[in-house]
Amino acid sequence: MNVHWLNGYRPGYGLPRDFYINAEIFAEEQERIFRNNWFFAGHSIELPKSGDYMTLTVGAAPVVVVRDRDGKVHAHHNVCRHRGSIICTKEKGKATRLVCPYHSWSYAHDGQLIGAPMMGEDFDKAEHGLKRVHAEEFDGLIFVNLSDTPSPFHELRDHLSPILKSQGMNRAKIALIRDYELDLNWKLVVENNRECYHCEANHHGYVSVQYDTENDNPDLTDEISERLADCAIRWEKAGLDTARVNTSSDYTAEWFRANRTPVRKGMVTESPDGQLVCDVLMAGFLDPDMGTARANTNINFWCHANSDYAHTVRITPVSPTKTIVRGYWLVDQNAVEGRDYDPEKVAAFHDEVMSEDWEICRRQWIGITSPGFQPGPYSPLKEQNVDRYVRWYARQMGA
Repeated sequence: MNVHWLNGYRPGYGLPRDFYINAEIFAEEQERIFRNNWFFAGHSIELPKSGDYMTLTVGAAPVVVVRDRDGKVHAHHNVCRHRGSIICTKEKGKATRLVCPYHSWSYAHDGQLIGAPMMGEDFDKAEHGLKRVHAEEFDGLIFVNLSDTPSPFHELRDHLSPILKSQGMNRAKIALIRDYELDLNWKLVVENNRECYHCEANHHGYVSVQYDTENDNPDLTDEISERLADCAIRWEKAGLDTARVNTSSDYTAEWFRANRTPVRKGMVTESPDGQLVCDVLMAGFLDPDMGTARANTNINFWCHANSDYAHTVRITPVSPTKTIVRGYWLVDQNAVEGRDYDPEKVAAFHDEVMSEDWEICRRQWIGITSPGFQPGPYSPLKEQNVDRYVRWYARQMGA
């Protein structure tokens, strides 16, 4: 990477214009960040049985994730070892073995080559298995890593699991999946997600349910304090981890974070009116007022899980100027559509928030790509997490 690009970055300020539009920098990101870190691939419930697979793109590389007959998840480069054809051509499917459509080379779920027609007696199938991609699964989430020497996965799992394991995403079902195709750089999406400085002016529905923007409001100081104390007691009795309970998002590690926040007094979930959108609670919860379990990574994932539904996001950069954001909405496996929930009502709250964010990002994209753009300083009171993210990004790109 050309060092002069990073020389233009000033800690405490936003990134220079080239980091959002330059194709060479984008290519470096795919190598240094997306092919070298743990990437959120999807949900365990997308692969419920042996042979179920899903395909995705990680760092511009096609990947297939599949569950074997013992229940283990494997991931491979979705590239045949013969002539390089894509093997699994559908986004999701089921296969007793993975068969290349070009010349019918076939692979076991663990990637071993088990069939190669007419290759001769001296051909060694053991030398031509699929290229491995590291895969890990916990609490209903699947992550993959293309690096030959990935960072220890337990660092991510040990930080997120105490918050997420109680949410029941491993015994849920998908109520809705919605893809958002954005004509802008992926980092704008992540940066926007890292702060609520913009929330009061842009997310009226969100701030009516959450306390994020009210921590400095003296009129709500007593209410917030009482709400936190009450929730911490009840949540601890319910067996939830209460070491990271607050109304902001300060619990940030190197490249991931997780905490639990209460919704406003008199409300129980993230919905337009703060009331349940699914009548069957997740994870066997008996009390609907379990707050919001939040988690995210700097790579491509965030999650807001409530007592009645969970919302997760997967970000996939396509080019410097195109990003696909996939939104998932999960409900308990026993909930019945049409009786216990309406998918559109489950999605309504976060779909509105994200749509508002995309408009913010589009306006920012117009400004950042103009010749008049010059990065400004981050607010030390409201944009600490954006600054942390950008500093981490600069370290990754400069390593």
